[in-house]
This record gives sequence, C-alpha cells and structure tokens, in this order.
Amino acid sequence: MRYSPEHKAQSHEKILSMAARSFRERGADASGIGTVMTKVGLKKGGFYRHFKSKDDLFVEAVARALDETGRGMVEVAKSAPEGEALRTIIERYLSMGHLNSPGTGCVRAALGPELARKPIAVRRRIEALLDEYRERFLPFMPGQTREEKQAKIRLLFPSMAGVLMMARVSSDPERREQILREARKFFINCFAE
Repeated sequence: MRYSPEHKAQSHEKILSMAARSFRERGADASGIGTVMTKVGLKKGGFYRHFKSKDDLFVEAVARALDETGRGMVEVAKSAPEGEALRTIIERYLSMGHLNSPGTGCVRAALGPELARKPIAVRRRIEALLDEYRERFLPFMPGQTREEKQAKIRLLFPSMAGVLMMARVSSDPERREQILREARKFFINCFAE
C-alpha cells in the first residue's frame, strides 16, 4: 500500500518526536528502533523508509531535542527583566522541573556519556549541532568579544549538564534540591553577576 507524501511526513515527524523524548528518558540503546516504532503505531520494518540508520535517527533526535530546549531557554531569557537573562537561564536549567523532566530537557544531561560513545562520524554531526545551539546564547553571555562569550558558553552549559546529571543520580529529593541550589548560586556568581 502506497502512502501520500503528507502521510510519510507525518509519520516521520511522529517517529522523530517520540525518539527525541524516548532517547532522553531511557537512552538510545534502551529505546531501540522497534520500541520507538511501536510507540508511534508503526511496524519496525517501516523505519528504513524514514531513516537510513539508527545513527541518523539519533542525530535527528538530538537536533530536535537541542532545538526544543534551546527555544525554551531563549524564550525565558527574552522575557527576563533587563540584565537578568543569563541568571534566568541558569535558574531554569538548574531547576527541579528540569531535573524531573529528562524526556523534555537537555540532551547533554540525559545522554552525555552515550553521546561520547558514538562513532566519530556521529559525534562530528552532533558537535556541529551543539555549535549551532551555543550560538543562540551569545546575546545573553557576558564578555567583550565573541570568542570570550563562546568560551564561557562552552564551559557553562556542559558544567550545568554535569550537575543536572549527577543530581539525577541522588535518590534523596532534599539532596537533589541542595545540589541544584548550590550549583545555581555558584554559576550565577561566576557568570551572571
């Protein structure tokens, strides 16, 4: 049975959306092609009509996740009081809401070690996506030059991702909040004041 291009585009979108969420919630290895396809109501064999490989799906899912979180962070920054954009980004990133929502949160905090284990060709594609992601935050970073701002972004965001990842390890809700509170204070003092 042949499907219309619109149907194929809708199916592609469903697969991509589910993969972006599922990979962040459970990891890409635990969320196999069959799992993703079943969750969107499609058969595993139909996967290759949409993607060349699982790595292609992975890269597109990472791109989707970066776009979603990047848009959300930029919206928060733009709605912040003047001079408070970066502080607001840090507070949102290191919040309990973000911590408790890995499926819709930062892909680096959810998949960091997994990203590092991907083949070099996949890592190169992801690094290009991360470069684009970081560009969104240049207007909100302190610094005299573009290079200075980029250096701060390259330090701040992976550091916050590490804090978020390790806070998720703790089983004690009070300890998790303490980790986030201490990190917020530290990063605001170092970058936003």
